[in-house]
Amino acid sequence: MRREWALEVHKLWKNLSRRVDEGVFEHPELHTLLPLSKPVVVPGSRFREVYYWDSYWVIRGLLVSKMYDTAKGIVSNLISLVDEFGFVLNGARKYYTNRSQPPLLSAMVYEIYSRTSDMGFAKTSLPALLKEHQFWNSGFHSVTILDAEGCNRTLSRYYAMWNKPRPESSTIDMETASVLSNASEKQHLYRELASGAETGWDFSSRWMRNASDLTTLATTSIIPVDLNAYILQMELNIAFLANVTGDKITAAHFLEAAEARKQAMNSVFWNEEMGQWLDYWISDKTTCKDNYNWVASNQNRNIFALNFIPLSIESVNSDLELVEKVRQSLQRSGLIRAAGIATSLTNSGQQWDFPNGWAPLQHLIVEGLVSSGSEEAKSMAEDIAVKWIRTNYVAYKKTNAMIEKYDVEKCGELGGGGEYVAQMGFGWSNGVVLAFLEEFGWPKDLKIDC
Repeated sequence: MRREWALEVHKLWKNLSRRVDEGVFEHPELHTLLPLSKPVVVPGSRFREVYYWDSYWVIRGLLVSKMYDTAKGIVSNLISLVDEFGFVLNGARKYYTNRSQPPLLSAMVYEIYSRTSDMGFAKTSLPALLKEHQFWNSGFHSVTILDAEGCNRTLSRYYAMWNKPRPESSTIDMETASVLSNASEKQHLYRELASGAETGWDFSSRWMRNASDLTTLATTSIIPVDLNAYILQMELNIAFLANVTGDKITAAHFLEAAEARKQAMNSVFWNEEMGQWLDYWISDKTTCKDNYNWVASNQNRNIFALNFIPLSIESVNSDLELVEKVRQSLQRSGLIRAAGIATSLTNSGQQWDFPNGWAPLQHLIVEGLVSSGSEEAKSMAEDIAVKWIRTNYVAYKKTNAMIEKYDVEKCGELGGGGEYVAQMGFGWSNGVVLAFLEEFGWPKDLKIDC
């Protein structure tokens, strides 16, 4: 029965695969959908176009399914967006040209190359990765912090170039802003909402000054741990891909950039007492040339799953003493629940908060624990993976579908909160389950019932 379920999950890719209709190419002015030339894999349900960071876990699943050409096609589509717009859009719609999403394109290229050793693919992908790196390290996305030792540390933040209601959620946004008194306050909120969508965490108490009031969103005033972890991994991936394709100068440059970012993350985010990396709040100033002085109290000491994401980076998890400190911190954090890792400990009613668990966060943390080489960390990782596989399996047997998010307090229960109900399909849930099954096999103690 369990083997049959795994085969069913493999087959779900067919349900999520699409080709852009010829009419979009012939009359693009009549459509919001962008004309992507290769077949696409959508997340599911209400999400009928390609989404950026979803695609990383879709690709991880496709690679387990040995669908290498489909995975390469997804990357080719995303690279075409970089070529046209200078970055990968949040999604493949015209109204997403004002923002991106967590930058995982280099990770997609790296994973595909690791499976296929396709040198031509690696070489043709590099220019887009360099362009994307520039996007995240310039203009309003770049922020410099003067740390406690007097060193300038440059990190990145989310910042959408938009101060109107999101076209895909305009009614909801206008209703949210209706309690504000003047146009400038509304424009500011609209930018924060769009920037919150750029984070992929739309929405969470993480971005709010008051966890019960969405109008207090302050996404652009936060330097996020996870974004900078993704960019650190991007720099390491570019260095690796440049090296294997013979560009030693670019490889050396990005190794230096990665080391500088790692030092910046340790200086600005790391909290020794908690054994976690913490988001850092800056003031409301928005001029990109402003420097900010590091203040310990500006670290967000609330516990989120993202506080452990840097562990997924090899140059971080190679320090076994650090790994053990972070592992113990995760163990006592309260995040590990009956059905997986909770997104936060705050039940705000937003979907990127407690009690929801999301496939990407499970995977990043589990992968970091496994790749560290620590036996204690690997044991914890397997325990989390088993919990996550079980809740996906039980929910599937109830609903005959994979779900976007789950309630980690109740095995097999759907997640909730936010602007819409839990969606079925579902790209990244499929990919993470397949990745976990490949890594750990069928858990011996996996029960049909929770």
